[in-house]
Amino acid sequence: MRPLLGALAAGLDLVLPRSCAGCDRPGAVICPGCRVELARLALPDEGLLAPHPVPAAWPGCTGVLRYEGVAARLATEVKDGGRHDLVPPLGRLLAEALRRALRGRSPPRGGPVRLVPVPSAPAAVRSRGEAPMLVLTRVAARRLPGRVDVVPALRVVRRTRDQAGLTREERLANLHGAMHVGRPAAVRGRSCLLVDDVLTSGATLTEGRRALLDAGAERVDLAVLMVTPSRYRWGGQGSSLPFLAVSD
Repeated sequence: MRPLLGALAAGLDLVLPRSCAGCDRPGAVICPGCRVELARLALPDEGLLAPHPVPAAWPGCTGVLRYEGVAARLATEVKDGGRHDLVPPLGRLLAEALRRALRGRSPPRGGPVRLVPVPSAPAAVRSRGEAPMLVLTRVAARRLPGRVDVVPALRVVRRTRDQAGLTREERLANLHGAMHVGRPAAVRGRSCLLVDDVLTSGATLTEGRRALLDAGAERVDLAVLMVTPSRYRWGGQGSSLPFLAVSD
């Protein structure tokens, strides 16, 4: 079935004109103008990020883009708009966030670092046909030096409210106890890197990290593709992204 679907998708791509996911301009998946805007939204590589206020026991997080403008539109399109053609460029950007998180770390005991994507709710997976963060994490993992294992260890075990519009305290309460590790042996005693698309209040990553530590993970670091500007503070200007060439 998968090869057939892939062939159909390729055939449709020949018939239907592609458009930029950021501005709908016909042509490239991400047009040159939107790539320039993405470069302006790049976060400098100046250490770990934290939301304000900082959640308890927050270990710091890495990211590469501010979640606004074109970046926000791309995140929405790949997650809810069915734009699978965005997976390669966004996966490359996510790989940079993962490299920042893994840089300078001592080799972990017990084997490769476990990359653990934040899970989607079962209903969302059924609606989309896939788990977007799992797909993006697998693409990003292939671009990392050395061996890492992508382990979808977390699952959502109870219904939660939509996080949009909730306060930080409401987000934390909404997600507390919502995630569980189905096979603790997959993370027990291991170094894990929890991966998500957008960091806002830190509630989702806090809950995922709690579940992994409760399952016996030795260490859990955090990385995201984008961060919400209104909730974060950083200094400096970023301009370098790993995919500015139009050929991408």
